[in-house]
Amino acid sequence: MRKSLIIPGLGGTADCWAPIFTGRLSNCCTVESAPLPAKGSTIKEFALKLIPEEPVDLLIGFSIGAAVVQEMLINRPDIASTAVLLAPPAGNVFPGPPEDANDFSSGRGKWSASMLEMMFTPEWLASHPDISEFFPRVKKQIPGELLIRQSNAISDWAGCLDGLKKVTMPVLIIAGRYDVITPLVHAETVSKAIPNASLTVFDTGHGFPWQCPLKTADKILEFHQ
Repeated sequence: MRKSLIIPGLGGTADCWAPIFTGRLSNCCTVESAPLPAKGSTIKEFALKLIPEEPVDLLIGFSIGAAVVQEMLINRPDIASTAVLLAPPAGNVFPGPPEDANDFSSGRGKWSASMLEMMFTPEWLASHPDISEFFPRVKKQIPGELLIRQSNAISDWAGCLDGLKKVTMPVLIIAGRYDVITPLVHAETVSKAIPNASLTVFDTGHGFPWQCPLKTADKILEFHQ
């Protein structure tokens, strides 16, 4: 059976995805999720450690995970048949997230709450006051030290746009029009850099894989099949 590999975003775990999202993806291939490795301090180092021994059919990255996938693609052009970049960063020369996205001074709980609020539009949040119901209960959070290293890594990452010009595989990019964590200009820039890329924009914020998991999964399936 065909295989897929998903790399989550900042602080993400292997089980952070909405089950309805991974369940729908499993209609086309087995689904494995690999969080960012415990060792490494740069996006490229994370990418090199995550490259699987055997190529996969579908490689997916979300947010910082999409930055890692970009590095994987340019370091191993045969890593996958197709790739999907969800809310991808283009590098630190482009507009970044609000300062709260990298503020851990008040503890992990306060940071997590701030991040959740930034992932969705104010209108959607107003009509969905308990956003925690859209996120599964993960078995184990990543250590705080690794969370900070991940945050520093994406803040320091200059992008790899020149390398992406040599990527020949089909790449689907999905972005949220009102994303404040990874503004739309990032996805537009990455899309222009990859010769065989297509861009889809949802009328959402950063958290569309949880806000509309079936729509996101169906778009991926449509592209991959």
